[in-house]
Amino acid sequence: MDRLDEALADLSRAIEFHPAYEWAISTRGETYRQLGRYGQALADLNRAIELIPDDDWTLHARGETYRQLERYDEALADLDRAIELDPASDWAISARGQTYLAFGCYDEALAGLDRAIELDPSDAEAIFNRGKTRRLLGREAEALADFNRAIELDPSRQPGEG
Repeated sequence: MDRLDEALADLSRAIEFHPAYEWAISTRGETYRQLGRYGQALADLNRAIELIPDDDWTLHARGETYRQLERYDEALADLDRAIELDPASDWAISARGQTYLAFGCYDEALAGLDRAIELDPSDAEAIFNRGKTRRLLGREAEALADFNRAIELDPSRQPGEG
């Protein structure tokens, strides 16, 4: 519902009552990430991983945070571990593809995004990012097809967005 400030208050209150409540700590970290408060996000995500080291969702969230901070090696390490824990995690596979794209490793990005789309053919964001990757590889017709498909799946997406 995009009421992130209210979510933070509720999550913080839950953590006050139960300081080792990994789910609340992890979710608050993801909420901080969505708000662009990366330092606080990492603090919570690191704490959640201390509590449950093999939580693929939290590793993915921390990987996303690292990617947004352009700390690509750390992002890839977390995303690789999340995928190792859940090989069918289209969300983590897509995020790893986006990380490779941001890092300039287009073949790896394309392979990851292809796999994410194979797992979830309706993932407009993965399809859009695959289009960006294909465009960077000079595969214009395939890129245009991906952009059109992404817009078809998510009509709110504007051409040139992202």
